[in-house]
Amino acid sequence: MRILIVGDVHGRFSDLSEFLRQIQSDYGIDSAIQVGDFGFYRDCMALLHLKRIRFPVPLRVIDGNHEDHIWLRRMLMAGSARKWKEESNLIYQPRSTIERLGASTIGFLGGALHVDRPQQHNLLARFPNYILSHQSKKAAALFNREQPDLIVTHSCPCGIGIGMLGAPEFASGVTEYIFNAGFDAGPDTDCGETELKKLWDDLKHKPGGWVFGHFHRIHNTVIKGTRFVCVGDDLASTQHTLVLWDTDEKKLLTVHR
Repeated sequence: MRILIVGDVHGRFSDLSEFLRQIQSDYGIDSAIQVGDFGFYRDCMALLHLKRIRFPVPLRVIDGNHEDHIWLRRMLMAGSARKWKEESNLIYQPRSTIERLGASTIGFLGGALHVDRPQQHNLLARFPNYILSHQSKKAAALFNREQPDLIVTHSCPCGIGIGMLGAPEFASGVTEYIFNAGFDAGPDTDCGETELKKLWDDLKHKPGGWVFGHFHRIHNTVIKGTRFVCVGDDLASTQHTLVLWDTDEKKLLTVHR
């Protein structure tokens, strides 16, 4: 079984559906995973319903930082996730969860810090845009028990050598919205999420692969036997680099179209 990993979508659902249909035809994918910033906003999801878009393969999605988390939480509590699955072949994957796909166990933990706007704390519902400490601890306990072969997050652990570079245009936003707000995104040359670093440090069993988006560009490195891959967001380019997870071989594959 082969699973396509899809980068940030930001509400481009028609483009995503066509992209999945093309990749299914060309590469025979069985399923897809989208790494957050999907477009969980009232208007975006209303259009998904209005246009009757049904993704050609089961699409599992985590939340990123650019979602309406208050609205998303309300919809999940109202049972809308069942409707999305039935109508659109869309499966929302909650934070700190595990799924068994083919011969692989996959762990999911959505959420990330804003770099371009104030954090939306939403603490009463305990579902802000960023990852809460108890969520990373829950993920660590779950992942240590289930030993996932692949971990899916929106951003990446900071300060462990992945080497994700902060975009210069967001430098002031990082200072204002992250550091001045009491958070730490790590060094500019190796930035990401502190809570994901805690998760990484707490893992007794390191996964074979770890995929994420957020940075809108392809990046690939190996740390302590785990292959970290950042997925790009360009759905239309004929030069697109595809990222696939082979559930039988339990490894990440990159294919240059």
